[in-house]
Amino acid sequence: MKISVKLTAALLALGVLSGCANNNHKVADYALCTAAGGIVGGIISGATGGDGADAGIGIAAGAAIAAMLCPTTHTEEAPACSMVAPEGALLDANGCAFDSDNDGVVDGVDQCPGTPSGVEVDAMGCPLDSDGDGVVDHLDECPGTPAGTAVDLKGCALPVAGDTILSLTGVNFETDSAVLTAHAKGQLDNAINLITAATDVIGVRVEGHTDSRGSAAYNETLSLKRAESVVHYLVNHGGISADKLTAVGMGESHPVASNDTAEGQAMNRRVDFVVHQ
Repeated sequence: MKISVKLTAALLALGVLSGCANNNHKVADYALCTAAGGIVGGIISGATGGDGADAGIGIAAGAAIAAMLCPTTHTEEAPACSMVAPEGALLDANGCAFDSDNDGVVDGVDQCPGTPSGVEVDAMGCPLDSDGDGVVDHLDECPGTPAGTAVDLKGCALPVAGDTILSLTGVNFETDSAVLTAHAKGQLDNAINLITAATDVIGVRVEGHTDSRGSAAYNETLSLKRAESVVHYLVNHGGISADKLTAVGMGESHPVASNDTAEGQAMNRRVDFVVHQ
């Protein structure tokens, strides 16, 4: 009978302690495992006929053995990665690739980090440029530009040589002088952004025109002075680079209306801004 009790106690001890040593077992809790070891130690001591002192020693020994075998911490499994990390990807502490700008292309592969939220990107993580004009889609104000077309910073086609981008018509100067009127200055102020955008990438010819009153030579000289007055205003008040503007006096040689009427003469007294390369 005593031998069977010993065997039973020994098997119980092995079962409890082996359970303690298994990290995945329910008895892996450190305090519970240690207490279980102490109880088993007491059972073994009592089953072998030990007195009270022996039982105490058995309890202490069982608890000590269990404490050595039981894990002190619970190991949690790392979370599964949402995707297989491609070659070159930067990994976090769990070995998962991360995408700091959330554009769908992981860091380490993304050649354009910091893409604004919601911007569509290519396989390299760079914003798309559907029309290939050098201005990405989310900044392109003129999508679908034909291939080979020169564009400005907004993706819009630049005027080509010979295009008139602006014409100041009417009475733009004091009578028989090159002094700009307040109305003409207001027109120039409103056009500065347009002229600046053009002169960022191209040159502009500022052409002065007159009506047919007076001699042709006089009108040519006057038109040049008026063109120079406009250039001076744009450089000093609009901040436009002087080397992007060229003043030219056209005189009365290029009318846009008949000089036989006051209305036609007013239309012919103008300053045109013409693109030149």
